[in-house]
Amino acid sequence: IIEGTDAVLKNEYIVLTAHYDHVGVKKNSSPDSIYNGARDDAIGTVALLQTANFLSKNPPKRSVILLAVTGEEKGLLGSEWYANHPLIPLNKTVFNLNCDGAGYNDKTIVSIFDFNRTTVDEWVNKACQAYGLIPKGDPAPEQNLYERSDNVNFAVKGVPAMNFAPGVKAFDQELFTYYHQPADEVSSLDMDYLQKYYRAFVYTAYLIANAAQRPVWKSGDRFADAGKTLYGR
Repeated sequence: IIEGTDAVLKNEYIVLTAHYDHVGVKKNSSPDSIYNGARDDAIGTVALLQTANFLSKNPPKRSVILLAVTGEEKGLLGSEWYANHPLIPLNKTVFNLNCDGAGYNDKTIVSIFDFNRTTVDEWVNKACQAYGLIPKGDPAPEQNLYERSDNVNFAVKGVPAMNFAPGVKAFDQELFTYYHQPADEVSSLDMDYLQKYYRAFVYTAYLIANAAQRPVWKSGDRFADAGKTLYGR
């Protein structure tokens, strides 16, 4: 936990999440049996570490919980456990910014799961544009990607939540060359793109943690009523 600097806002917490597990070791049609998971989700784990490094030197007004979870590939187990046994009461946790993805096939964008659900969109736009990236919404709603990552376990409790993922324009062969494949090695990553991506993620977290108004669900969202129950609003 990085304690906030504002006497009042430090009692509100932003939780940043990424999962550090992958699918492990198993035989397949290639000679490589180790699934390293560079894209899913070493990228997110590094984003968490980069944010911890920056915020420890530049603490924001709100307090920040940095949470690396496991068991995501087994059914979001780590984040589910935390949501049911939170370190800080969930009614003091005002936002979850998750970093997870299946890889990338568009290095001009960041994929946001999902826009138009919470009031943080302006901060996401500002942070991405600062590093020459374009934030885009869910490219494949039929995949239910919001519900397939750790952010959903916070959302169902009422905590406004978003997944900040590398740029995906479509679920195509380029993506599936690496997604849950032994080929997903660090050596295959584009570090120039990731440098911009990481900076945008860190800046997004910083802006949300410093915003004058706490994040909330937009009216009509499927989790808005849970938010009202959680926060007593």
